[in-house]
Amino acid sequence: MNPVFQEIFGQVQNIEIIDTHEHLPYSEEVRIRESDFLKEYLSHYLKSDLISAGLRATEFHKIDDLSIPLMDRWEIVKPYWEYTRYTGYGQALDLSVKALYGIDSICTSTVDELNRCFLASLRPGHYEYVLKEKSKIKISLLDNNLFYGKNANLDCDRNYFRSVFLLDDFILLDSWEIIHYVEQQTGIRICSFDNWLEACERMFHYALDKGAVALKTHLAYRRSLRFERFTKSEAESEFNEIFTIKNYPEWEKPVYRLGKKFQDYMMHFILGQANRSHLTFQVHTGIQEGNGNQIANSNPELLNNLFLEYPDINFDIFHIGYPYQQVVSVLAKNFPNVFIDMCWAHIVSPVASINALSEWLEAVPYNKISAFGGDYLFVDGVFGAQLLARINVCKVLAQKVETGLFDIDRAITVARMLFYENPWKLFNLGITF
Repeated sequence: MNPVFQEIFGQVQNIEIIDTHEHLPYSEEVRIRESDFLKEYLSHYLKSDLISAGLRATEFHKIDDLSIPLMDRWEIVKPYWEYTRYTGYGQALDLSVKALYGIDSICTSTVDELNRCFLASLRPGHYEYVLKEKSKIKISLLDNNLFYGKNANLDCDRNYFRSVFLLDDFILLDSWEIIHYVEQQTGIRICSFDNWLEACERMFHYALDKGAVALKTHLAYRRSLRFERFTKSEAESEFNEIFTIKNYPEWEKPVYRLGKKFQDYMMHFILGQANRSHLTFQVHTGIQEGNGNQIANSNPELLNNLFLEYPDINFDIFHIGYPYQQVVSVLAKNFPNVFIDMCWAHIVSPVASINALSEWLEAVPYNKISAFGGDYLFVDGVFGAQLLARINVCKVLAQKVETGLFDIDRAITVARMLFYENPWKLFNLGITF
């Protein structure tokens, strides 16, 4: 292997990481115990590649059925696993099982042994082993609202996590269940648009009081990231539509989505809260997890007006905007308040991540780049993702050293900033330790 890479990697592998984004269980105690390695490992990411490779969704559902013998379920996955094992998702899992369990790769001959090791990992102490001892992660920023109940991450285990907070339900309001939940959490009866705004502000401050260090939105999964200006009266008119269906009979479930004027107004209202509290705003951009979506909705270029209108908010642009990484490059170069986050990207496409970082180091100030976020639902995947990230970053740094842009000492300094110092400063983590 390249000796320059080896020298850089030898030091970078020991750098502590600030992990900018995870979806892990907020405490080791709430890990799902009724599982096995196949069910857990295919709960996230690789599932999408398997289906993309041709595995039918109807067959995939059998993988979650623990009443079916493990080897029978493996036989369903096996041919598609071979097609996908060289994607970033596949690479990360092979790297994880090798380092965590001493198993060279996931294949038919190792399935039983891997499952025994995985089941043993369900005992207490696995978080410490994977996140601290093996991955050297100082702290991870946690978003698990989607998977463990609303706002569950606000009570996260602070040995491993700091929480980020989503207010997307206040923007994409589509059920009375959300309204009832907000009423319970805030003590505010929602009888008007002003009540809704008051409740939103109260939830925002509740999250701050519980230790949230950033806001986050994943609205690009469900709508465009272009948010325009509308008046309060325009938004209120759309909000009032919810009261027209409040008295539907209980056996008829009303389905609705409030309009763009309401949604856009609420985004600006929330950004106003972030602006006053100096909170960094994390934005999902680029590829959406799963199979099928409207990729154009997540083009980071659509956020341009927000960068101009809120110059005091730092926007953390997720997933390198893939496949819009060059757009992200221009935005981060032009706007002091736009930062690049490589979370998830290293396993989405290792090559794209390497090429993008190589460009950014010669186009964007390197204090604006955060190198790693695992973005995983299950803890074992985090190790492989961070190892891929360290390898990818070191490949780029070695190339820069070889071309004479800087020396090895500077390469290590850059790596330390990308993995630790930049996200530490961006999320003001010094005030929470």
